[in-house]
Amino acid sequence: MQLPGPAYREYDFILAGGGMAGLSFAYYVGQSSLSNKRILIIDRGVRHEQTFCYWSDEPSEFDALAEKSWDSLYFHSARPSSLKIDIEHYSYRKINGNAWFSHIETELSKHPNIHYLQAEIESISYQGLGSCVSTSEGSFYASEKIIDSFSPFPCDNAKPQHLKQHFLGWVVECNFNNFETDAAHLFDFRVAFGKECEFMYVLPTSPRKALFEYTFFSGTLREPDYYRDKIKSYLFAYYGLTEDDYLLKEEESGVIPMRNNPNKPANLYEKHLKIGTSGGFVKSTTGYSFYRTQKFCKDLVAMLEKGPSASLVIPVNPWKIWLDEVFLQVLIDQKIAGSKVFESLFYKNKPGLLLKFLQEETSWKEDLRLMWSVPTFPFVRAALKTIYRSKIK
Repeated sequence: MQLPGPAYREYDFILAGGGMAGLSFAYYVGQSSLSNKRILIIDRGVRHEQTFCYWSDEPSEFDALAEKSWDSLYFHSARPSSLKIDIEHYSYRKINGNAWFSHIETELSKHPNIHYLQAEIESISYQGLGSCVSTSEGSFYASEKIIDSFSPFPCDNAKPQHLKQHFLGWVVECNFNNFETDAAHLFDFRVAFGKECEFMYVLPTSPRKALFEYTFFSGTLREPDYYRDKIKSYLFAYYGLTEDDYLLKEEESGVIPMRNNPNKPANLYEKHLKIGTSGGFVKSTTGYSFYRTQKFCKDLVAMLEKGPSASLVIPVNPWKIWLDEVFLQVLIDQKIAGSKVFESLFYKNKPGLLLKFLQEETSWKEDLRLMWSVPTFPFVRAALKTIYRSKIK
């Protein structure tokens, strides 16, 4: 990162982690009345291939960075049948991670008070009236806040009981025009043959280039070659492509915990604030994080501008949390194929309402309307389980 190294041992803010969430926070601080604060970003400096996708019904800061945007989406059910939907006033956008990080680093370099340290973070602790980050390059003191996107989210990848979204994606470039670019393929359940929720996600950015991402919602991870073989089979089955017909340009993979944050909601007056996956910024039922991270970071900076308060870093909506718990329980129980649940949502509801729901911007009446569209028995059973679990805690 092209930022100056640390010049002090004490800063106003220390960012423990310099990934998408940490740098988003630093970016919005730089756009605010707090832009004169001394900030140190501490990160391992290891960055993997990433893609950031989001939908929005209004202009946002990073729209100009989008490699491609779509006003239509495909949904392919396991029946099989296909549905092409106009997403009304929304646009779905794809940003290449390298382009986003490059842009953010350029913006941050305009602020001489923002410094960067490449180091291993060893611990975070309270010290006096502030807090301290111990690293492989020494200890640094934050007089105001430590903004932590480094600490792990409580999810054990080895535990089948912990539901995860795990995926592997390929960006491929064909030797000839082969992709229609007018719509993104948000869910393709033609690859789903069991009750676990698995699908292909396809973003065609040009007639020759597209991202193919094989995604699983389950408690058990697979070996990397399992996902790669799925993508190869899909390319041959639906596009007639063999390995001689395309170049593999990029590969990305990841594991996202699919559970609500079990930690106590953080208050703004605390010295140590978790953000990103660590802070529960990722929506548990979908894994989408970019849009939510921008919103939460922007709101967090706005609250910090106002001074000390007992506001929550993330607003807590028990109704929305419970809906997520029920949906996740349905996926865990596997009494119905995950593809059937999404099929009900997409075939029985207006796309605008569905996207609004997935952004947690619907009213409770709209939520109920959507809930009536899914298979009744599995959801009632899951709802009763979550209610019983909450009573015995």
